[in-house]
Amino acid sequence: MTVNAMAEQLKTRDKFVIVSHDGPDPDGLGAAYALSLALATLGKSAVAAVPYRIPAKFRFIDRRGLFVSLAEEGSLPFPAAETTPIIVDTHDMGYLGERTAEFLSLARRPLIIDHHELKIEPGDFELIDPSASSSSELVYLIARRLGVEIPIDAAEAVFAGVVYDTGSFSYPKTSARTFACALELVELGVRPYEVHNRMYESSSDGVLILQKEVIASLELELGGRVALQSLSREDLAASGASYEDAEDLVNIPLQDKRVEVSVLFKENPEGKLRCSLRSKGGVNVARIAQAFGGGGHKTAAGFTCLSPLAQAKDDVLKSVSRSISGRE
Repeated sequence: MTVNAMAEQLKTRDKFVIVSHDGPDPDGLGAAYALSLALATLGKSAVAAVPYRIPAKFRFIDRRGLFVSLAEEGSLPFPAAETTPIIVDTHDMGYLGERTAEFLSLARRPLIIDHHELKIEPGDFELIDPSASSSSELVYLIARRLGVEIPIDAAEAVFAGVVYDTGSFSYPKTSARTFACALELVELGVRPYEVHNRMYESSSDGVLILQKEVIASLELELGGRVALQSLSREDLAASGASYEDAEDLVNIPLQDKRVEVSVLFKENPEGKLRCSLRSKGGVNVARIAQAFGGGGHKTAAGFTCLSPLAQAKDDVLKSVSRSISGRE
Protein backbone atom coordinates (compact mmCIF):
# COMPACT_ATOMS: atom_id res chain seq x y z
CA MET A 1 0.00 0.00 0.00
CA THR A 2 1.18 3.53 -0.80
CA VAL A 3 0.86 6.69 1.28
CA ASN A 4 -1.95 7.81 -1.02
CA ALA A 5 -3.79 4.50 -0.65
CA MET A 6 -3.53 4.67 3.14
CA ALA A 7 -4.93 8.20 3.09
CA GLU A 8 -7.89 6.98 1.06
CA GLN A 9 -8.47 4.12 3.51
CA LEU A 10 -8.54 6.58 6.41
CA LYS A 11 -11.13 8.73 4.66
CA THR A 12 -13.58 5.82 4.55
CA ARG A 13 -13.48 5.07 8.32
CA ASP A 14 -14.80 7.10 11.23
CA LYS A 15 -13.63 5.64 14.57
CA PHE A 16 -9.97 4.92 15.21
CA VAL A 17 -7.73 3.79 18.04
CA ILE A 18 -4.03 4.26 17.30
CA VAL A 19 -1.56 1.99 19.10
CA SER A 20 2.14 1.16 18.88
CA HIS A 21 4.45 -1.59 20.08
CA ASP A 22 4.88 -2.50 23.72
CA GLY A 23 7.27 -0.08 25.46
CA PRO A 24 6.54 2.69 22.94
CA ASP A 25 9.33 5.06 21.91
CA PRO A 26 9.17 8.62 20.52
CA ASP A 27 8.60 7.39 16.98
CA GLY A 28 5.58 5.25 17.88
CA LEU A 29 4.23 7.87 20.28
CA GLY A 30 4.88 10.77 17.93
CA ALA A 31 3.21 8.99 15.02
CA ALA A 32 0.17 8.07 17.12
CA TYR A 33 -0.19 11.56 18.59
CA ALA A 34 0.11 13.38 15.26
CA LEU A 35 -2.17 10.95 13.41
CA SER A 36 -4.88 11.24 16.06
CA LEU A 37 -4.89 15.04 15.69
CA ALA A 38 -4.80 14.85 11.88
CA LEU A 39 -7.84 12.54 11.84
CA ALA A 40 -9.65 14.70 14.39
CA THR A 41 -9.15 17.69 12.06
CA LEU A 42 -11.11 15.72 9.44
CA GLY A 43 -13.96 15.23 11.90
CA LYS A 44 -13.03 11.65 12.73
CA SER A 45 -13.12 10.12 16.22
CA ALA A 46 -9.50 9.18 16.86
CA VAL A 47 -7.89 8.04 20.11
CA ALA A 48 -4.17 7.53 20.74
CA ALA A 49 -3.68 4.68 23.21
CA VAL A 50 -0.95 2.88 25.14
CA PRO A 51 -1.25 -0.45 26.96
CA TYR A 52 -0.68 1.09 30.40
CA ARG A 53 1.09 4.47 30.51
CA ILE A 54 3.60 6.55 28.58
CA PRO A 55 7.18 6.24 29.86
CA ALA A 56 7.92 9.32 31.97
CA LYS A 57 10.84 10.47 29.79
CA PHE A 58 8.58 10.64 26.73
CA ARG A 59 5.52 12.33 28.25
CA PHE A 60 6.55 15.65 26.72
CA ILE A 61 5.16 14.31 23.43
CA ASP A 62 1.62 14.20 24.83
CA ARG A 63 1.17 17.95 25.22
CA ARG A 64 -2.64 17.72 25.35
CA GLY A 65 -2.93 14.60 27.47
CA LEU A 66 -4.52 12.74 24.56
CA PHE A 67 -3.24 9.24 25.27
CA VAL A 68 -5.56 6.84 27.06
CA SER A 69 -4.63 3.60 28.79
CA LEU A 70 -6.12 0.41 27.39
CA ALA A 71 -5.74 -1.05 30.87
CA GLU A 72 -8.34 1.35 32.26
CA GLU A 73 -11.95 0.23 31.97
CA GLY A 74 -14.03 2.61 29.90
CA SER A 75 -11.06 4.58 28.56
CA LEU A 76 -12.36 4.38 24.96
CA PRO A 77 -15.28 6.60 23.94
CA PHE A 78 -16.76 3.87 21.72
CA PRO A 79 -16.93 0.05 21.76
CA ALA A 80 -13.89 -1.85 20.50
CA ALA A 81 -16.06 -3.72 18.00
CA GLU A 82 -16.83 -0.43 16.21
CA THR A 83 -13.18 0.58 16.06
CA THR A 84 -10.64 0.50 13.27
CA PRO A 85 -7.27 0.09 15.01
CA ILE A 86 -4.20 1.68 13.45
CA ILE A 87 -0.90 0.09 14.46
CA VAL A 88 2.10 2.39 14.04
CA ASP A 89 5.81 1.57 14.21
CA THR A 90 5.55 -2.23 14.04
CA HIS A 91 3.94 -4.88 11.90
CA ASP A 92 5.00 -7.72 14.20
CA MET A 93 1.97 -8.69 16.27
CA GLY A 94 4.28 -10.29 18.83
CA TYR A 95 5.58 -6.83 19.76
CA LEU A 96 2.23 -5.39 20.78
CA GLY A 97 1.97 -6.84 24.26
CA GLU A 98 -0.90 -8.75 25.84
CA ARG A 99 -3.15 -5.78 26.60
CA THR A 100 -3.04 -4.36 23.07
CA ALA A 101 -3.46 -7.83 21.55
CA GLU A 102 -6.56 -8.34 23.69
CA PHE A 103 -8.03 -5.07 22.44
CA LEU A 104 -7.25 -5.94 18.81
CA SER A 105 -9.05 -9.27 19.14
CA LEU A 106 -12.27 -7.32 19.80
CA ALA A 107 -11.84 -4.70 17.07
CA ARG A 108 -11.98 -4.63 13.29
CA ARG A 109 -9.04 -5.58 11.10
CA PRO A 110 -6.22 -3.11 11.80
CA LEU A 111 -4.45 -0.78 9.43
CA ILE A 112 -0.65 -0.77 9.78
CA ILE A 113 1.83 2.07 9.24
CA ASP A 114 5.43 0.99 9.69
CA HIS A 115 8.98 1.36 8.38
CA HIS A 116 10.78 -1.73 9.73
CA GLU A 117 12.29 -4.55 7.69
CA LEU A 118 9.55 -6.66 6.14
CA LYS A 119 8.33 -9.72 8.04
CA ILE A 120 5.05 -9.98 6.08
CA GLU A 121 4.04 -9.21 2.53
CA PRO A 122 2.10 -5.91 2.65
CA GLY A 123 -1.49 -5.99 1.36
CA ASP A 124 -4.45 -3.66 1.19
CA PHE A 125 -4.28 -2.82 4.91
CA GLU A 126 -0.51 -2.34 5.41
CA LEU A 127 1.69 0.61 4.57
CA ILE A 128 5.17 -0.77 5.30
CA ASP A 129 8.00 1.25 3.80
CA PRO A 130 11.47 0.10 4.97
CA SER A 131 13.04 3.01 3.10
CA ALA A 132 11.33 5.55 5.38
CA SER A 133 13.33 7.00 8.24
CA SER A 134 10.51 6.56 10.73
CA SER A 135 6.81 5.92 11.14
CA SER A 136 6.46 9.57 12.10
CA GLU A 137 7.76 10.58 8.67
CA LEU A 138 5.13 8.37 7.04
CA VAL A 139 2.36 9.84 9.21
CA TYR A 140 3.43 13.34 8.21
CA LEU A 141 3.26 12.36 4.52
CA ILE A 142 -0.20 10.87 5.10
CA ALA A 143 -1.38 14.07 6.81
CA ARG A 144 -0.19 16.10 3.83
CA ARG A 145 -2.02 13.75 1.46
CA LEU A 146 -5.17 14.21 3.53
CA GLY A 147 -4.81 17.96 3.11
CA VAL A 148 -4.38 18.46 6.84
CA GLU A 149 -2.14 21.16 8.31
CA ILE A 150 -1.12 19.68 11.62
CA PRO A 151 -0.87 21.90 14.73
CA ILE A 152 2.45 22.81 16.28
CA ASP A 153 2.31 20.15 19.02
CA ALA A 154 1.69 17.44 16.41
CA ALA A 155 4.59 18.83 14.36
CA GLU A 156 6.82 18.62 17.45
CA ALA A 157 5.69 15.03 18.03
CA VAL A 158 6.57 14.07 14.46
CA PHE A 159 9.92 15.84 14.71
CA ALA A 160 10.71 13.99 17.94
CA GLY A 161 9.91 10.68 16.27
CA VAL A 162 12.09 11.47 13.27
CA VAL A 163 15.00 12.63 15.45
CA TYR A 164 14.79 9.53 17.64
CA ASP A 165 14.63 6.98 14.84
CA THR A 166 17.33 8.63 12.73
CA GLY A 167 19.78 9.02 15.61
CA SER A 168 19.55 12.79 15.17
CA PHE A 169 19.69 12.49 11.37
CA SER A 170 22.71 10.17 11.30
CA TYR A 171 21.34 6.68 10.52
CA PRO A 172 21.43 5.23 6.99
CA LYS A 173 17.69 5.67 6.39
CA THR A 174 18.01 9.44 6.75
CA SER A 175 17.17 10.63 3.25
CA ALA A 176 16.50 13.82 1.32
CA ARG A 177 12.81 13.16 2.00
CA THR A 178 13.58 13.04 5.74
CA PHE A 179 15.33 16.40 5.64
CA ALA A 180 12.51 17.87 3.54
CA CYS A 181 10.04 16.67 6.17
CA ALA A 182 12.17 18.18 8.96
CA LEU A 183 12.43 21.48 7.09
CA GLU A 184 8.66 21.71 6.72
CA LEU A 185 8.20 20.95 10.41
CA VAL A 186 10.65 23.69 11.38
CA GLU A 187 8.81 26.07 9.06
CA LEU A 188 5.63 25.17 10.97
CA GLY A 189 7.30 26.39 14.16
CA VAL A 190 9.22 23.44 15.58
CA ARG A 191 12.36 24.46 17.45
CA PRO A 192 14.91 21.63 17.09
CA TYR A 193 16.89 22.54 20.19
CA GLU A 194 13.79 22.43 22.39
CA VAL A 195 12.91 18.95 21.14
CA HIS A 196 16.51 17.80 21.62
CA ASN A 197 16.56 19.23 25.13
CA ARG A 198 13.39 17.38 26.15
CA MET A 199 14.61 14.12 24.67
CA TYR A 200 18.28 14.07 25.65
CA GLU A 201 18.98 16.73 28.29
CA SER A 202 16.16 16.32 30.79
CA SER A 203 16.92 13.00 32.51
CA SER A 204 17.40 12.32 36.22
CA ASP A 205 20.69 11.57 37.98
CA GLY A 206 19.47 7.97 38.16
CA VAL A 207 20.17 7.73 34.43
CA LEU A 208 23.84 8.59 35.05
CA ILE A 209 24.03 5.87 37.69
CA LEU A 210 22.38 3.45 35.27
CA GLN A 211 24.89 4.37 32.59
CA LYS A 212 27.76 3.74 35.01
CA GLU A 213 26.46 0.23 35.83
CA VAL A 214 25.93 -0.71 32.20
CA ILE A 215 29.35 0.52 31.05
CA ALA A 216 30.95 -1.42 33.93
CA SER A 217 29.54 -4.61 32.37
CA LEU A 218 31.22 -3.95 29.01
CA GLU A 219 32.91 -6.89 27.29
CA LEU A 220 34.73 -6.57 23.97
CA GLU A 221 34.75 -9.69 21.78
CA LEU A 222 36.02 -10.75 18.36
CA GLY A 223 39.06 -8.52 18.56
CA GLY A 224 37.04 -5.56 19.76
CA ARG A 225 34.55 -5.70 16.90
CA VAL A 226 31.61 -6.65 19.12
CA ALA A 227 30.63 -4.99 22.40
CA LEU A 228 28.42 -6.79 24.93
CA GLN A 229 26.74 -5.03 27.85
CA SER A 230 24.10 -6.17 30.33
CA LEU A 231 21.75 -4.70 32.91
CA SER A 232 20.09 -6.71 35.68
CA ARG A 233 16.78 -5.75 37.23
CA GLU A 234 18.59 -5.36 40.57
CA ASP A 235 20.90 -2.71 39.12
CA LEU A 236 17.94 -1.07 37.41
CA ALA A 237 16.06 -0.83 40.72
CA ALA A 238 19.12 0.45 42.60
CA SER A 239 19.68 3.24 40.08
CA GLY A 240 16.22 4.70 40.51
CA ALA A 241 15.94 5.08 36.73
CA SER A 242 13.24 3.53 34.54
CA TYR A 243 13.59 0.58 32.19
CA GLU A 244 13.10 2.89 29.20
CA ASP A 245 16.09 4.97 30.33
CA ALA A 246 18.38 2.04 29.44
CA GLU A 247 17.41 1.84 25.78
CA ASP A 248 19.91 4.34 24.36
CA LEU A 249 22.87 2.93 26.32
CA VAL A 250 23.40 0.31 23.63
CA ASN A 251 24.75 3.08 21.37
CA ILE A 252 27.65 4.11 23.62
CA PRO A 253 30.16 1.38 22.55
CA LEU A 254 29.76 2.43 18.91
CA GLN A 255 31.92 5.45 19.78
CA ASP A 256 34.87 3.03 19.64
CA LYS A 257 36.21 2.97 16.07
CA ARG A 258 36.77 -0.80 16.26
CA VAL A 259 33.27 -1.74 17.43
CA GLU A 260 31.01 -2.78 14.57
CA VAL A 261 28.13 -4.24 16.59
CA SER A 262 26.92 -3.30 20.05
CA VAL A 263 24.65 -5.62 22.05
CA LEU A 264 22.79 -4.78 25.26
CA PHE A 265 20.93 -7.36 27.35
CA LYS A 266 18.56 -5.79 29.84
CA GLU A 267 16.06 -7.14 32.34
CA ASN A 268 12.82 -5.33 33.03
CA PRO A 269 11.45 -5.10 36.60
CA GLU A 270 9.58 -8.38 36.09
CA GLY A 271 12.76 -10.19 35.04
CA LYS A 272 12.01 -10.47 31.31
CA LEU A 273 15.26 -10.29 29.34
CA ARG A 274 15.49 -8.34 26.11
CA CYS A 275 18.37 -7.95 23.66
CA SER A 276 19.00 -4.71 21.75
CA LEU A 277 21.44 -4.65 18.84
CA ARG A 278 23.07 -1.74 17.02
CA SER A 279 25.38 -1.77 14.02
CA LYS A 280 27.42 0.75 12.07
CA GLY A 281 25.95 -0.72 8.89
CA GLY A 282 28.35 -3.50 7.98
CA VAL A 283 26.24 -6.11 9.78
CA ASN A 284 22.48 -6.37 9.27
CA VAL A 285 21.31 -6.77 12.87
CA ALA A 286 17.65 -7.02 11.77
CA ARG A 287 18.42 -10.44 10.27
CA ILE A 288 20.11 -11.51 13.50
CA ALA A 289 17.11 -10.37 15.54
CA GLN A 290 14.69 -12.11 13.19
CA ALA A 291 16.50 -15.41 13.76
CA PHE A 292 15.58 -15.05 17.44
CA GLY A 293 11.97 -14.07 16.78
CA GLY A 294 12.51 -10.30 16.78
CA GLY A 295 13.05 -7.67 14.13
CA GLY A 296 13.94 -4.07 13.41
CA HIS A 297 16.22 -2.20 11.04
CA LYS A 298 19.55 -3.05 9.44
CA THR A 299 21.35 -0.92 12.03
CA ALA A 300 18.95 -1.17 15.01
CA ALA A 301 17.00 -4.24 16.09
CA GLY A 302 16.02 -6.35 19.07
CA PHE A 303 14.23 -9.38 20.43
CA THR A 304 12.96 -10.91 23.66
CA CYS A 305 15.34 -13.56 25.01
CA LEU A 306 13.94 -17.00 25.75
CA SER A 307 17.18 -18.27 27.35
CA PRO A 308 19.12 -17.16 30.44
CA LEU A 309 21.65 -14.35 30.05
CA ALA A 310 24.78 -16.51 29.71
CA GLN A 311 23.22 -18.66 26.99
CA ALA A 312 21.72 -15.65 25.21
CA LYS A 313 25.13 -13.93 25.15
CA ASP A 314 26.75 -17.01 23.66
CA ASP A 315 24.02 -17.47 21.04
CA VAL A 316 24.03 -13.84 19.94
CA LEU A 317 27.82 -13.64 19.81
CA LYS A 318 27.93 -16.72 17.58
CA SER A 319 25.28 -15.23 15.29
CA VAL A 320 27.12 -11.91 15.02
CA SER A 321 30.39 -13.74 14.39
CA ARG A 322 28.81 -15.67 11.52
CA SER A 323 27.51 -12.43 10.02
CA ILE A 324 30.93 -10.79 10.20
CA SER A 325 32.67 -13.87 8.81
CA GLY A 326 30.16 -14.18 5.97
CA ARG A 327 30.85 -10.61 4.96
CA GLU A 328 34.60 -11.07 4.78
